Amino acid sequence: MGYVAVEAGEDVIQRAEELFEKQRVDGESDQLSVEQVDDQFSRLTAQAMSEGGLYAPRLAAIAVKQAQGDTAEAAFLLRAYRSTLERWGSSRPVETAELFTTRRVSPAYKDVPGGQVLGATKDYTQRLLDFELTDDDGTDPTEEWDAEPEDPPQLRNVMEVLRDQGLVHNPETGSDEDQPGTPFDATREPITYPAPRAAVLQELARGETGAVTALGYSELRGYGQVHPTLGEVRTGDLPVRIEHPYTGDEVEVTRASVTETECVVPIYEKADDPQFSFGYGLVFGRNERKAIGMSILDAAIQLDGDAPAQDAEFVLDIVDGIDSFGFIEHLKLPHYVTFQSILDRIRSIRERTAAASSGDDAPVQEVSADD
Repeated sequence: MGYVAVEAGEDVIQRAEELFEKQRVDGESDQLSVEQVDDQFSRLTAQAMSEGGLYAPRLAAIAVKQAQGDTAEAAFLLRAYRSTLERWGSSRPVETAELFTTRRVSPAYKDVPGGQVLGATKDYTQRLLDFELTDDDGTDPTEEWDAEPEDPPQLRNVMEVLRDQGLVHNPETGSDEDQPGTPFDATREPITYPAPRAAVLQELARGETGAVTALGYSELRGYGQVHPTLGEVRTGDLPVRIEHPYTGDEVEVTRASVTETECVVPIYEKADDPQFSFGYGLVFGRNERKAIGMSILDAAIQLDGDAPAQDAEFVLDIVDGIDSFGFIEHLKLPHYVTFQSILDRIRSIRERTAAASSGDDAPVQEVSADD
């Protein structure tokens, strides 16, 4: 449905689109290249890839540039493009212990095995506006570093320490009994409730960052009972492997940048054997906020309680940014007939009410939208 009923119809729509493109390149500054977006706005492209459900950094950079920085629009473009691609096969499962770690912090353990790896972060500095960026001359701020770069280590997962001690309760995976261990594919199968955990994790991983963060925050604010401790937050490159079509051997074809988080929640109800429940989050690119929110929601949904963030159907319907994008955006399209119908009903009710209050029993003729 479009604004084709107005004068000039499709010509006006085309002109509006051209004006949008003109605004993207307006101004006196140089045009931003796709390479610059890919290199310098990796957090932005990572969010678009995560919400679009397609790991393709260069395509994400194109989408961000085309959408003028609107991550919801960029994610929409990526997911729409992905739907046109032929599916050649599936990658093989990998252990995240193979993550080539560039950053790993553990709020749970000070002396975590392998040590804390701060990596690139401003978590421990003040959030002050840097006015020197207005005079940025393009030089590398790290060019005076004397330290030799080291290969990021492969670190043991903190949760494995707790599992070795028998302190972690593993949730049910919800796999199909006829095909145990077969991963659920939310992009090809409709989700029914109660949903398997694989489907929940997939939908959370593709969820809109703000929605995942907000619903996770609702648990922390008391609209639920999950206030976890983060076992660790890790970022790095994860190998992507497939089965070679001719030899049948497992081969690594690329690596994907991901953020992984696991949180623990104490279960005191098991008086004879108290343990930790846990929530899991893994998203494309560097997006720690979303990964943490995802782990909180995973832990909350496992409780299956009355809080909003513990209702899987509510959470998964709300966090899908493409669904919410479509419903919110469609309100800008013409609703002339429905609004006229509502307007006629309001007027009719007001007329009947006015007639009743004045003691006039004469019938009031209703006017329909068709009239």
